[in-house]
Amino acid sequence: MALWFMNVMLFCHCVYLVIYSLFRCCQLVSWWLTGVQSHLKSCRNGNNYESSAQLLRVWFRSSGRAINVNLRHHFLSTHVRFVHPTYALQKNITLMTVTDTEAIFSISDENEDIYDVRKWIFVAASQSVTTKYLLIMPISSMVKLGEELGDPKTKVIWIYHTGRCGSTALCQVFNALPDVVSISEPNCVLSLDQTLKKKALDENKPSWLSSSEYLKIYQNTIRLLLKPYQKEASVFAVKSHGLTTELNLQLIPKLFPDFIGIFMYRNPREQITSLYRVLKGLHPHEEWNLSIIRHPVLSLILPNIQLSALTLAGCNDPKHLQWLFRKENKILSDEFIFAVIQFAETCFHYKEVVGEGAPIVAIKYELFQQNKCKFFEAIFHHSGLELTSEREALIDIALSEDSQKGTPLEKSVLAQKKINITTEMIDNANRYLKYYDLPGWGDSLTLPNTM
Repeated sequence: MALWFMNVMLFCHCVYLVIYSLFRCCQLVSWWLTGVQSHLKSCRNGNNYESSAQLLRVWFRSSGRAINVNLRHHFLSTHVRFVHPTYALQKNITLMTVTDTEAIFSISDENEDIYDVRKWIFVAASQSVTTKYLLIMPISSMVKLGEELGDPKTKVIWIYHTGRCGSTALCQVFNALPDVVSISEPNCVLSLDQTLKKKALDENKPSWLSSSEYLKIYQNTIRLLLKPYQKEASVFAVKSHGLTTELNLQLIPKLFPDFIGIFMYRNPREQITSLYRVLKGLHPHEEWNLSIIRHPVLSLILPNIQLSALTLAGCNDPKHLQWLFRKENKILSDEFIFAVIQFAETCFHYKEVVGEGAPIVAIKYELFQQNKCKFFEAIFHHSGLELTSEREALIDIALSEDSQKGTPLEKSVLAQKKINITTEMIDNANRYLKYYDLPGWGDSLTLPNTM
């Protein structure tokens, strides 16, 4: 059923892209005739900072997936006017997408709380649906705006995680507290990472994370993500996107040392199985790519077919990417192996940064299952927050229902999703876990600094 739905979404998106392409051609001609295009070109060259942000009205949207990185061409939009970049600092405007050339902000209704985890489990899902206008500015303008804004003045708790380990429930708990803004898996860092990583790999530059361009854009992306919001708060709690936890582990402690870090994980078998159950059947185009890579004839005809975008996004170490791109590993890169890589790569980078002295503590999901009171007591103590009886009552209310209710990730929905993990799959998983120096399938894992 899920595969059928995804295929229909892809087909409808393809139709939309044809219509969008025709619309875009007409739009560019119109902008050229009216001078809009020449002004945009001047702004991209670093001129006219005061009027470098373009306000566009959204008429229709399509991304081809239930949750996706929201790009310009996913929105059928028309030009309204040019405004000062500080327009983005309004409290109902949030950072949505960042690339190496531009930053895209989402403008929703003033009464719409897009960070309400109880209503929207992921920011990308809320922005895709609630965006009424877009605000797009050149990356140079975004960087300048971020530098003018500076680092956040409030306390920031950054939640790193392996996925399927209770991080959404924790995000929902923070969301229930009146003095906390809880941001669940923003896509702006993911879009930046995908763009600059691909650019670096295409240019054979393995050390993309250390480039001054990357660090400057990344730092100001975080600053603008954490700008003042419509909900007044003294604390921001940000849950990393699952595919950017590795990146955030490498950069957040260095660029924002005052952020409070919490890393959430669970044992290998349970975590990988849970993530595989979610991924199974959700990415049919990735399965098509893998079929070509595995085919003896098609792989020769189409040698440039890439590995799953999930694998590329989920791995953030040049040596590991080189190993994963070996032919004997490429042909194994299905949804199950991606779940293994996501878990292993995240744990690897956590151990690496903690070994370098990063003040991040780890919380194991099994503790949450055994004793929720001690679980939240440990987290609040580490975060410097007081766990009052009023807050305990709010936590109980927040946890009284499935944190992913009403979504494809709802417990009752996933329970009906059948998966089969064979002995061969487990053997392949153990091969990857051994490469990353982690315990094998079925073994217990205790990471450094586990509370």
